Amino acid sequence: MDAKDVTPEMHDEFYRFIGTSYDRPRFTLHYKTDAPLSLRALLYFPEGKPGLFELSRDTETGVSLYSRKVLIKNKTDNILPKWLRFVKGVVDSEDIPLNLSRELLQNSALIRKLRKVLTNRVLRFLHDKSTKDPAEFDKFYKDYGMFLKEGIVTTNEQFEKEEIAKLLRFESSRCGEGDKVTLPQYRSRLAAGQRDIFYLAAPSRTLAESSPYFEALKQKDVEVLFCYEPYDELVLMQLRQFDSHNLTSVEKEMRQDRESDDLTDLGADSLKRSEVEALVPWVKKTLAGMVQNVRVTKRLDAHPCVVTVEEMAAARHFIRTQSHLMNSESRYALLQPQLELNPRHPIIKKLSTLTTTNAKLAELVTKQLFANAMLSAGLVDDPRTLLTSMNELLTLALEKH
Repeated sequence: MDAKDVTPEMHDEFYRFIGTSYDRPRFTLHYKTDAPLSLRALLYFPEGKPGLFELSRDTETGVSLYSRKVLIKNKTDNILPKWLRFVKGVVDSEDIPLNLSRELLQNSALIRKLRKVLTNRVLRFLHDKSTKDPAEFDKFYKDYGMFLKEGIVTTNEQFEKEEIAKLLRFESSRCGEGDKVTLPQYRSRLAAGQRDIFYLAAPSRTLAESSPYFEALKQKDVEVLFCYEPYDELVLMQLRQFDSHNLTSVEKEMRQDRESDDLTDLGADSLKRSEVEALVPWVKKTLAGMVQNVRVTKRLDAHPCVVTVEEMAAARHFIRTQSHLMNSESRYALLQPQLELNPRHPIIKKLSTLTTTNAKLAELVTKQLFANAMLSAGLVDDPRTLLTSMNELLTLALEKH
């Protein structure tokens, strides 16, 4: 039938019939085309939230394949990618031969072409929805955004990754709480000379805005995307770039910043250069086996120190999933953390004095600062391990009272 002749009630009834479900379609994509394939497709996006079984990648895809109205295969698993397994519907193509075997159905160049055409059409349809009906799309994104992120992680084509990425939504340092921006919107606001798109992973906006990693970019008025879901930073790491701009975590940007190596002007309220040159090797020796490097940084303001690693997203994922299999020495050897000290902070200034007046207390303070920085970076699997050293530090600090 022609798309204009089909009523919403007919769509509801047909959707329930082919999808064996009781809800209504949220969005309906009904179209036909003759190029690059002769194709008629009727695809439905469910109104209900995805169930527990639909989240599994083993779930069958809900789209049936026909050729000239003859069923080739019910619930064909490769005419849409796995991440679109929540879509239900029927596809009819006259270009597909009726005698298509199961082997050809898996490997046929024609099926791969069909899959590409359908995927691009679905992405274009969702993009149109996001611009023409943002309120409805936001509801859809809240329920099915996880599938879009899975698509970025699992697809191999950078073009497809970036097309999916246009649909992602994140809070931003430039917008109020609850307001979300897209990557194209961020891209359109890039400052002159800014080549990277920056993001920061944190459990909440409060923690993101008070993060030591965000301090320096906030002072420079650089926009930063906030990622609250644990897997968001892995998704952006897999995406790598968007519209020829690298996606960079603020932690990585901080680690790669070479301006901090310049000790010529640390400021009037800072440690002297001679004190810095004495403190840095002392801290490195005290934390031997735990840190790869120690340096001072001019990027911090309210925080005494911070830890950076080469790939923070991968490091945090490793801590969550694998770190319990390794002892602490192996963990530090793998992470290779770099400790960056703020020479203007009162604690660091006091620490510099303590290294000569009370070495034991200075050592405990140094280890506690490092532990706090690791905890702030999300690189500690169990914070309870910090209590023993903290109590030891408090005991020594209160000795004279």
